[in-house]
This record gives sequence, C-alpha cells and structure tokens, in this order.
Amino acid sequence: MSKTKKHNVYLLILAALVAAVIYFFFMSEKAIAPTPEKDYVPTSVTPSVDAANIQEIKNSLVDANALMYHHIGTLPQDADNIRKGLTVSTEEFDKQLKYLQDNGYKTLTLGQLSQAIEQKKVPQKVAVLTFDDGYDDNYKDALPIMKKYNMVGTFFIITSKIGTSEYMSEQELKELVSYGNELGSHSVSHPGLDKLKGVALQNEVVKSKEKLEEISGQKMISFCYPAGKYNEDTIKALQDAGYKIAVTTRASSGEVDTSKLFEVSRYRISSSMSFPALLH
Repeated sequence: MSKTKKHNVYLLILAALVAAVIYFFFMSEKAIAPTPEKDYVPTSVTPSVDAANIQEIKNSLVDANALMYHHIGTLPQDADNIRKGLTVSTEEFDKQLKYLQDNGYKTLTLGQLSQAIEQKKVPQKVAVLTFDDGYDDNYKDALPIMKKYNMVGTFFIITSKIGTSEYMSEQELKELVSYGNELGSHSVSHPGLDKLKGVALQNEVVKSKEKLEEISGQKMISFCYPAGKYNEDTIKALQDAGYKIAVTTRASSGEVDTSKLFEVSRYRISSSMSFPALLH
C-alpha cells in the first residue's frame, strides 16, 4: 500500500474515532438529562381551577391539608424509635396518595398554595405534600409513587447535605423539579434559627435560597424551620430574603391562616396513623 493510501486510511480511522467519542458523549448527556414521561404533566405554575371549585376565604382561613413527611421506604435493620417515627413505608405512602386521588384532592406545592391564596383561587380540596431534610429515599421511593398518581410536592432541602450520604444529589433535585415539584429551603446547616441573629441568621436563609435557585432555575419562596424553631427575627429575615411562605412543625387543624403564611402548620404523617380519619 502506498504512503498516500496509508495516510488516507489513518485519517478515516481517526475521523471514525472522533465521531464515536462525540456520539457516546451526546448519548451520555442525554441519558443524564431528566425526561418526564408523556403522561405526566408538570405543574410548575398554579393549575387552573374551575370557578365552581374555588373555595371562599372566610375570616382569613382556607381549607388546606399540609402533610409532613421525612423518610419514605424500608426501615434500616438498626432503625431506632426516632427513625421509625419519621418513616412511612412505600406501601402506606401509595395507599395515602390513592386515598387523596379517590377522594378528589388536588395536590399543590407550597409555593402554588401561596400563589393560589394571593389570587383567591384556592381549590376546594387541597393537599400539600411536604418532605423535610432532602433524604435520597424521597427521590428513589417517594417520587415514583407521586408520578404514578400525577401528584406534586415541596421538598425542603438542607443545602450543606446535598450529595452526601443518604441525601439527594443536585441531579436528583433537578429531576424532582423537572416533574413539577418544588424545592424549598430548610436552611444551610439545620440550626435552631430562634438562637441566631444578624449575619449568622441571614447566611442560613439567604445562602440556602441562592443555592437552590441555582440548582432549580426557579425563584425560591418556600421555607421550613429546622426542628420548628423560629421567632419574629426569623420571620423578618425570611421576608427580607424574598420568601413568601413557611411551614412549622405545629400540628395542623386542616386550615391555613392567610394572615400568617410564615407559620403554616402541618399534619405529621406516620405509617401507624389513620389517614382517612386525619383528613376527615
């Protein structure tokens, strides 16, 4: 074979290798990028509500069931009583969402509830699914069941824990958002915010907000007080940072006071409770 022909063969081989590298790089990027199923409708904005199904706000109160979850899935073998109390099995979680669907509840994110209240367009039967701390079982076990019932929720993230053991990664958080869910701040490091002031308090509420906005590409307006600890300074810091609504750990009555959107109470959900009795 002549030198010219050998040179041309080498060029062809090199071109084929370059094309192969580009192809596999493209396919790997495509595999990483979340692709919502065609039958799943993201709800990144407040869903439209038929005028006949809008509830009247009476004495600043609206009927809305905010539900508080932590872990979803199987208990570890060495689970202590605290972990047991914070865990709802996948079977029970499925039953709970089916109950909501069968009984005509509409799930909204906390941010969507805030917007619906502002627009005075809150649906008659509302459930807000909230998940505290950002555990990876929320992605692995809760998300598939939520997709099954076409439901959305708000996931409160401790930003310093992102990507660490037992917590969701940035990519998993992005995928949650791609399915219409909301990320909310649970602070940077999960301290008792009632004990913080000044720059220390500002860093916890502002830096976590900035990080989650960077990940999600959405404006962050929802907050969850770590361990339910807060005071008037905390609320002022949230308002100054641009948050619109915040949840506590206080037991819910099934109503949200629209004049106190930084003190929304929630039902703490466990596998042992009677879900239908809770929502009456």
